[in-house]
Amino acid sequence: MDRDEYKKSLEATFNDVAQRYDENRFFAISASKMAGLVPASDRLNILDLSTGTGAVAIETALKHRSASIEAIDLSQGMLEIAKSKARDKGITNIAFRQCDADTIAYGSDSFDIVTCGYGLFFYPDMEATYQVICNTIKPGGMFIFSSFTEEAFNPHAELFLKRIERDYKVQPPSRLRERLKTKQQIEALAATRKYHAVDVIYEPIRYPISIADWWSLLNSAGFKSLLDQLDERQLERFKADHLKEIHNSANNGTVELNADTLFGVVNL
Repeated sequence: MDRDEYKKSLEATFNDVAQRYDENRFFAISASKMAGLVPASDRLNILDLSTGTGAVAIETALKHRSASIEAIDLSQGMLEIAKSKARDKGITNIAFRQCDADTIAYGSDSFDIVTCGYGLFFYPDMEATYQVICNTIKPGGMFIFSSFTEEAFNPHAELFLKRIERDYKVQPPSRLRERLKTKQQIEALAATRKYHAVDVIYEPIRYPISIADWWSLLNSAGFKSLLDQLDERQLERFKADHLKEIHNSANNGTVELNADTLFGVVNL
């Protein structure tokens, strides 16, 4: 599919999973860690890209009460959840906006910090978008982003991807699967622009989940875009076959979820 079709598909998928997105605890765990990487300072101007349901923006707002935060996302459905969560917590220093990161209207040197939780690898032309984002950051500012490691969600994700491709000819975007999964890849992206320092922080995030929880995860995150390409009968068959595979590797009905994460911290 072309760039516009891809973005429409991405928007539709995340609109669909918005109500279930926060069932995945690793998003909250990672968001707390990322907010802790934002340096303490008065009156920070912060942009949170691909804010989703607002996990990073909300954690940052709670830790940095004097900060002014712009939180943008392509999905209006995700933003509605984010706004509701912020209202419930009495947070008033976040402005949520529907926006495409590739066409952001913010000028040069607008922000002290830009954050992006698990979003950068989704952008069709990631390297070009990285340049656009960096242009909005003031000299001496920071870009903090997260991505999953090569081991994240495995071995279960590989079983999922191999079966859906082999049996149903549904192919995941290969480039997305390979992006920002290593320290070297993050350093290479940072090197496409002049910077003062780059740090890559590894954070293990692991906990047991049930087989039913694994299926819920597949239906409440980016994997859903692949399942949506199956018709009702195919989906029923795929679910039965895939969960049988997962059951074979389970221990008393549970498997370990690996959501190990890399945080890139680029000082510009």
